[in-house]
Amino acid sequence: MGERPYRMFIDGAWIGAGERPTYPIPNPATEEIVAHAPEGTRGDVGRAIAAARRAFDHGPWPRSTPAERAAVLLKIADGIQARKEQFRALLVAAHAAEAMTHVLQLETPIYSLYNHAELVGSFPWEEEVPTLMVPTKRGMMETHAAVVRQPAGVCALIPTWNFPLFTTLNKIAPAIAAGCTMVVKPSPWGPLVDLLLAEVIAECDLPPGVFNVVTGQAPELGADLVESAAVDKVSFTGSVSTGKKIMRAAAETLKRVHLELGGKSALVILDDADVETAAPSAASPAFFHAGQGCALMTRVLVPRKKHDALVAATVAFIEKKVKLGDPADPTVNLGPVIREERRAAIETLIASGREQGAVLATGGGRPASQPRGYFVEPTVFANVRNHMTIAREEIFGPVVSILPFDDDDDAVRIANASEMGLYGGIVTNDVERGKRVARRIRTGGVGINNATNLLHAPFGGFKQSGIGREGGVYGVHEFTELQTIAWNVSGS
Repeated sequence: MGERPYRMFIDGAWIGAGERPTYPIPNPATEEIVAHAPEGTRGDVGRAIAAARRAFDHGPWPRSTPAERAAVLLKIADGIQARKEQFRALLVAAHAAEAMTHVLQLETPIYSLYNHAELVGSFPWEEEVPTLMVPTKRGMMETHAAVVRQPAGVCALIPTWNFPLFTTLNKIAPAIAAGCTMVVKPSPWGPLVDLLLAEVIAECDLPPGVFNVVTGQAPELGADLVESAAVDKVSFTGSVSTGKKIMRAAAETLKRVHLELGGKSALVILDDADVETAAPSAASPAFFHAGQGCALMTRVLVPRKKHDALVAATVAFIEKKVKLGDPADPTVNLGPVIREERRAAIETLIASGREQGAVLATGGGRPASQPRGYFVEPTVFANVRNHMTIAREEIFGPVVSILPFDDDDDAVRIANASEMGLYGGIVTNDVERGKRVARRIRTGGVGINNATNLLHAPFGGFKQSGIGREGGVYGVHEFTELQTIAWNVSGS
């Protein structure tokens, strides 16, 4: 049997599989080719935008009922459930998704679809505001007004590669809930999951043009989407540098922009916490999806008097609990990074840590046990200072920096001394104290003792970590525009 074909989906029709050139998608653990993705063209992007524009301006979808949109969301969720093992195999092969990441990679996106289907019915699509009484020459004029949440329009959805199903559905689900039309342009490193998702969505009775997906490696494809005057909104997940380019390009047409960008999140271990208990949390960026997560807490802040003990406990945890290898083995919890380019960039940052005086406590190289694949050893730096490059730049690899602090004020100062502000964490035996410290940290979210809520709470960042929010009702708001409709019932 030959390789499974993957096709683009534009205006309700499949394109690819012999109609377009393709490019290979390697398995990051073995470097073998998983499949070939269609190499889309700027013409494909133009056709997809035109289809989405027609579907929004002239089709029935923007005027569909909440119940109709909820039904589509349920069908997508059920369709993914029916193909769950197919998605799982692709996540492992093309994205090196270790078994411990599958809740976030696969289960959470499905739950999110069901959640969006439910909240569509309770979302405040239309609300009346208080009546206004205005005196006129003929008496009092009674003015009523309703605030209507209209769909934002044609949306360019540009997800990233590290959690492909999660990041894509964080955009598609609220866009569908709001009645938008869309063009999805996946990362060239991670299009296969999006193309498999397109097969599910194609079976869900959406009118042609509502959902389109175009893949390809050329930067011009994404640029055309962002610059098009026919696109009303861009939702992007990725790097800070690319986010800035998108914002500049979108300014030409003043389109709405949602950016979920990078992070350099701090985990603050308060002085009442036990370092042995805190060690797994401190070590987690060194093994959870090979550190390829924007919200992972890669700066670990610990009281100075407990610094050495935490370093020792973190290294011991990694040595005992982290198993490096091919994620096709369900016992592996540290796989490779996504590409050789990423490994080279990570190695450059590791070298900067050594050069700038951080203490390499473990790792720092390529594992001898893995001659193939894009592997990096789990790496821990101690005695890091916040001015060092490894404490300031997003590494996106299995590297942890441990920084000492003097007291709570010093910890907050260090945590906030970053251009980014996506997420943060606190480890403490006193939750109320943890809440007080959390309110002083300038990030979009703070998890106390590993708590998080990705279904109902908003996710996004302060400062250069982005603009806007995803998740639950907050994500749906991002795909709506506010319209006021006012009318008089008396006077003139």
